[in-house]
Amino acid sequence: MDLTQIGYFSKTHGVKGHLIIRVDKPFFTDDLKAVFIESPTGKAPYFVSEVKDATNGLILCFEEITSVEKAKTFIGKAVFIDSGLVDEEEQEFDWIGYEVIDKNFGVLGFINSISDNGHQTLLSIEHKGKEVLLPLVEDFIEKLDEENKKLLFNAPEGLIDLYLQDTGEEEDL
Repeated sequence: MDLTQIGYFSKTHGVKGHLIIRVDKPFFTDDLKAVFIESPTGKAPYFVSEVKDATNGLILCFEEITSVEKAKTFIGKAVFIDSGLVDEEEQEFDWIGYEVIDKNFGVLGFINSISDNGHQTLLSIEHKGKEVLLPLVEDFIEKLDEENKKLLFNAPEGLIDLYLQDTGEEEDL
């Protein structure tokens, strides 16, 4: 069976061991019978008894998890399902792991997360211990090399410097 990561468990819900999953990829919940969670011996199946909508994800009820204490051990863990249940039409391009090379600044690092602030999609890159957020805007993309997972970027002047400047010192005015 081919598995795809669809999100992660963000917190518990209620007192009966239910968990909230933050969903990264849309999938067909009607056919969901089991999810798979990483364990020391591989991905272990957990059988779903109920799926409910929540404002911050989906609430999953499991046959095997019946207490909050047991559910807490799953918080933060990645959730996988059968790839056949993933809604391919709405699946977005996965930018995670792409190396970002700015036209003027050079190599910035690898994309470690993506967020959407409601106005635009932001790529998060850690460069020299600092987070750099770049707007994923078509006009700023010089070239996308999918084979080598490289994104050639042309950030607006001063944007990258804004994130990298030392904020611990006050400037004399």
